[in-house]
Amino acid sequence: MKFQGILFYAFALASVAMAAPTQEQEQEVFAAASPNDYLGPHNTFRAKHGAKPLTWSNSLAASAQAWANRCQFKHSGTRGVGENLAAGTGSFTPADGIKSWTNEAPQYNPRNPVPSHFTQVVWKSTIQVGCAVASCNGIFDPKFGKANYYVCQYSPPGNVIGQFPANVQP
Repeated sequence: MKFQGILFYAFALASVAMAAPTQEQEQEVFAAASPNDYLGPHNTFRAKHGAKPLTWSNSLAASAQAWANRCQFKHSGTRGVGENLAAGTGSFTPADGIKSWTNEAPQYNPRNPVPSHFTQVVWKSTIQVGCAVASCNGIFDPKFGKANYYVCQYSPPGNVIGQFPANVQP
């Protein structure tokens, strides 16, 4: 069986099956994690919501990597950036993590906007992103093995109260 889980900080969501990833699967995820593996899914989704493409920021990626390496599934508290987190076992890829955030789109209500992973991804005034992955024990129950833990940081940050109508196009 295969365990495929997704955790979200503050917007808890999880799906569970079963089995630990192989070392080969972990290596595949790390080999695939290039800037384009993050930019492509972000920018494809942003285009559907009237937002311009993001550009890659090495400094945001370095900050995201430093946080991911700590293997703490909670927001970093880094000032001046937006942040999305995702984790999953097995062949959980950057695209899977981003999809877990964009899957929140149907819950968005422009009459009563609330911050979410989706709104950060499509936030129009955000222009840069930097993402990272770490292989972490302890995010899920140990029987499921290591998780691929993704951290994306955004600048300028989104989810600013009072600015949703100008920045989020459903």
